[in-house]
Amino acid sequence: MTRLLLSFKTVYKRERYTVTEKKFIQVFNRRKKAFLQDVEKGRMPKTIIGPDGQYDHKKVLDWFERWLKEENVPLQKSQPMTSKSFEEFIGEVLCEVKKILSLIDINIIYSLPGQSLGINESWKCVKVFNKIDVYYRIGRTRPRKGPNRGQELLVLDLVMDGHKKNVFIPLLELKSEIEKKLGSDLERELPKVEATGKYRLKILLPIENVQGDVAHTAKRFADFIAITKPILNQLGIS
Repeated sequence: MTRLLLSFKTVYKRERYTVTEKKFIQVFNRRKKAFLQDVEKGRMPKTIIGPDGQYDHKKVLDWFERWLKEENVPLQKSQPMTSKSFEEFIGEVLCEVKKILSLIDINIIYSLPGQSLGINESWKCVKVFNKIDVYYRIGRTRPRKGPNRGQELLVLDLVMDGHKKNVFIPLLELKSEIEKKLGSDLERELPKVEATGKYRLKILLPIENVQGDVAHTAKRFADFIAITKPILNQLGIS
């Protein structure tokens, strides 16, 4: 097995990828699936069958090693989203979010340009309330500080800037309950950021895990809105 993994790493490096443990496992699993598809199609040699009629595990691994070296199936490198493809992805997500929320009588407007609210254009704002300074948004970021430093993240954000006492603090008291309903953690801004009056709760998703999964991302965002909106309504945000 060690020899097989080393062989696979050699093939992997030859494709000019940066070898990280997570990426290595992802690509290894893809190659394994492709190999098993060949097995199912009967492309395996009979010599891997032992005297007892069962697969000889060592011979299977040896054949897998040979297959890795010879099979002309390109590794599928995860391409980083370009600005255009990311914008298209976000557009599709928001369209799906609108459909999901309309089923529970929550209407959203997501055509607000980001700059009209003083934020970067790469972020799309979702207006649910009449109050223009409390809204949701979706975008991407690469933090320079904190535990997620250097990671490219998709952010599902609830922005409550300037509403510390009447909205943010009461919402924090319910944070654990909201997280249980969402099935995911909610992150805050760093203390230095909150000290400037910026109060947000957000779901962070590594972009490499999203990979254009519109349905999953839309459901996460729709759940976030559907769960938090009634609470905000009770706090006087309508």
